[in-house]
Amino acid sequence: MKKYAIAMLVCMVSLVLAKEFPSVPGTESTKGTGQIQTDRIEATPSVYHEPVWKQLERMSQQERENSKIELILEQDATNQALKMAQNIENLWNNASFEQSLALFPELEELTDINEMAIGNAWRTPVPTEDQPKWGADVKIGNRDSIFVNAFDIHRASGNLFAALLYREGSSYRWSINFSSDGGSTWSETYEWAASYELKSLSASVVSNHCYVGFGRGSAQDQAFLYRFKASDGSQEDFNNGSSSITVFTTTAPDSIKEVALCANQDYYDNRLYYLSIISSGALKYFYSDQNAITWGETTTGVADAKCGLDACTNEDFGTYYLLASYLTTADQVKADGNSSGGSWDNLYNCSVGSSPRYTAIGAYHDTLLCAYEYQGAADLWVRYVTSYNGGANWYWGYFDDTTTTQESPDVALRYGGGEGVIYRFYTSPRELRYTWRDYLGSWLGPVATTENEPYYNKPCIEYLGSNVFGVVYLGWTSVRAAYFTRSDWTGIVEENPRDMTSNLVNLAPNPSNGIAKLFFIVKKEGNVRVSLYDASGRLVSSLCNETKSAGTYTLNLNNQNLSNGIYFVHVETPDGVATKTMTIVR
Repeated sequence: MKKYAIAMLVCMVSLVLAKEFPSVPGTESTKGTGQIQTDRIEATPSVYHEPVWKQLERMSQQERENSKIELILEQDATNQALKMAQNIENLWNNASFEQSLALFPELEELTDINEMAIGNAWRTPVPTEDQPKWGADVKIGNRDSIFVNAFDIHRASGNLFAALLYREGSSYRWSINFSSDGGSTWSETYEWAASYELKSLSASVVSNHCYVGFGRGSAQDQAFLYRFKASDGSQEDFNNGSSSITVFTTTAPDSIKEVALCANQDYYDNRLYYLSIISSGALKYFYSDQNAITWGETTTGVADAKCGLDACTNEDFGTYYLLASYLTTADQVKADGNSSGGSWDNLYNCSVGSSPRYTAIGAYHDTLLCAYEYQGAADLWVRYVTSYNGGANWYWGYFDDTTTTQESPDVALRYGGGEGVIYRFYTSPRELRYTWRDYLGSWLGPVATTENEPYYNKPCIEYLGSNVFGVVYLGWTSVRAAYFTRSDWTGIVEENPRDMTSNLVNLAPNPSNGIAKLFFIVKKEGNVRVSLYDASGRLVSSLCNETKSAGTYTLNLNNQNLSNGIYFVHVETPDGVATKTMTIVR
C-alpha cells in the first residue's frame, strides 16, 4: 500500500510540475489524420537557369574590387577546362574584370557551365546595412528569400557564425556571416552560388574552424564541405591545399536531401560529424578529425529516413556520444544513437502523422531531449520525448497549449546551460516562443522572444554561455531576411535561475529504481560534500567529501539496497548548499 501511495505521489508530481508521461518506444499515439491548416508555403525550384557567372556582370565596380573568386567546375572537368577556369580567376582577382568575363563563353565550350559554381571571398567583409533599425533583433546580412539558416558559436572566442541558404533570381546561394561582438553586429565574409537547386545546409564549429556542409551538383550527388577561420570568419583552404572536401558521393538515382553537421567542440574538440539523408531513405554517417580531410563511415542501417534531420553530440556521455533525429517514410519520429562501441541503435520511435517535417535533438550527460512536430486532431503542435538515463527510459510531454498550432522546434542542451527550446506559435501575429529548464523538472515560460514575426522554416538556438541563449530565425515578410536575438536582450535571462545554487545541482532519473546520477557544478575550487539522508533526517551515507576544482561533475548513486520512499541528497560546495529530493520506487 505504501509503495502504491508513493507511486501515485510521483505520478501527481510529474503531471503538475514536469507534465511528462511514461512513453514506450514504438507505441502508437493518438494522432490526427485530417488536413492541417497552416500558413506554410511550398517553395518551387527555379525553372529558368542562367549561367551563374552572369552574376559577376551585374556586380558594381566596388563589389568587383572587393571580391576574390574561385570557379568550381563539374566533378570530371578536363584539364583544359580547369586551366581556363584558373586563368579566368587570376584575371578577375587581379582586377582585369572585363577580360575575365570575356573568357566565360570559351569556358562554356569546354565544360558543362550549368554544373559550375562560384565561390566569392570578400576581401573586406560586407557589414549588414540598416542594422540599427531593427531594435533588439539584429538583422544578419543583406540577403533575402532565405529558406535555411544554420548557427554555431566558437567557445574559445565567443565568435558567432550564421550560414544562410537563399535564392536570388535563378541561382541558389549560401553565405557565411560572422559576429565578434556577441551578435550585436554582423558581416558577410563569403558567398557561394550555383545555377542548380541547393536543398540543404548545415554548419558546425570545431577546433578553430567553422565548417559548412551541403549537397553539390544538379544531381545533388556530392556531399561538399567548406571551412572558415573561427577568428575572423574568412574562408580558408584545408591542410591539403584544397578549398573544399567531398565527404562522399551518391550513385544515381540517389541524391542528397538533407545534411546535418555537429562536433564535439564543447569537450574533446577534435571530431566533426557529417550526417545526411539521401533520396533512397538511407541515413549516411561520416566522421573525421578537426582537419576534416580523411573521413570514415559507420553504417547506420537506416533505410526509411524522409526528412527533419537533426544531430548533436553528447558531452560526458554514458553510452551514446552522437544522437540523430528524423522523420521516416512511415510517418514516425525516430531518435537514434551511435555508441562508443560503434553500434548505431534506434532509441525511440512513435507515429506523428503525415504533416510534420521538423525534428530537433539535444543531449547533455545522460539527459536526452527530442522535440518534434506532431499532428493532433486539428492542429500541428510540438511534442517532446526525454530520457534521463541515456535512452533506456522515455517520457513525453509538451511545451505549450496544444489547442493552438505550433511548429518548427529547435533545442539546445550543450555546455551545462540547461535545456533551451524555441518554436513557432500561431498567435496573431505569429510568435517565436522560448522555454527553458535545468535538465529536469518544470519548464519556465513559454515567452515570446522576437520583435519580428517569424517564418515557419526551422530557427536555430544555441547556448552562448553565462546563462544566455542566442537565436537565429527568418522574418515572416516577403523579404524573408535573417535575424538574431539573445535571451539577455529580451529579459528572459532573468527567468533562468542558473545562478541560484539549487539549480547547479541535478538528479536524474527522479523518481528512480535506486540507480540515479547526480550532476553538480562547482564554480570555484574547494571542498565538496555530498550526503544522503532519509525522510526522518537520518544520515544514510556520505557520498563525497573531497576538494574539487571548478567544473561539472557526475556522481553515480547506486541505492538499490534502500527501501522505497523519499530521500534527500544534500550538496555542499564553495558556492553554497543545495538539497534535492530523491524518490525511490520499484
